[in-house]
Amino acid sequence: MRTIYAEDAFAGASAVAALGMFDGVHIGHQALIRRAVALARELDAQSVVCTFDRHPLSVLCPERAPAPLLSLEENLKKFERLGADWALVQRFTPEYGATPPEDFLHRLVRDLRVAAVVAGENYTFGAGGRGDAALIRRMAGELGYRAEIVPPVMDGKVICSSTHIRRLIEAGETERAQRLLEIGE
Repeated sequence: MRTIYAEDAFAGASAVAALGMFDGVHIGHQALIRRAVALARELDAQSVVCTFDRHPLSVLCPERAPAPLLSLEENLKKFERLGADWALVQRFTPEYGATPPEDFLHRLVRDLRVAAVVAGENYTFGAGGRGDAALIRRMAGELGYRAEIVPPVMDGKVICSSTHIRRLIEAGETERAQRLLEIGE
């Protein structure tokens, strides 16, 4: 897997972009990355997991920023184990956070030559978190990519999320939290 730090550093012919924060790469993230890897093979493209160098809240609202579940390096190793061809680690700054979601998608499609975008149902992006799965679907026709929205992965009756895993850890349910972070086959 190759790691790049700017969209225009991508050297592949076309990409399937997996979008997310991917903090900890839990079972929900794994489902999303696996779908992007499989779709890239179908479309004769390369899978690119797009993430950030830090949690956006650590820049936008530091007092609300969660502690990372894993380090960036650990997350990158998990991307590679899941079969990703590339990791795009975007430096998150206040200016980057102010990017309108439509501009974010335009730039991503242009620079990564995106054939498909894969994101979770609850993924938000762009200024004010205004970008969402509905926008990804809506702009697919205009920008010429395939939109794949991955449904949530459940842990019993609860959606598996980084927040859920943090709550499990706080409640002392570390074995259950660890199980949700393990890469299964």
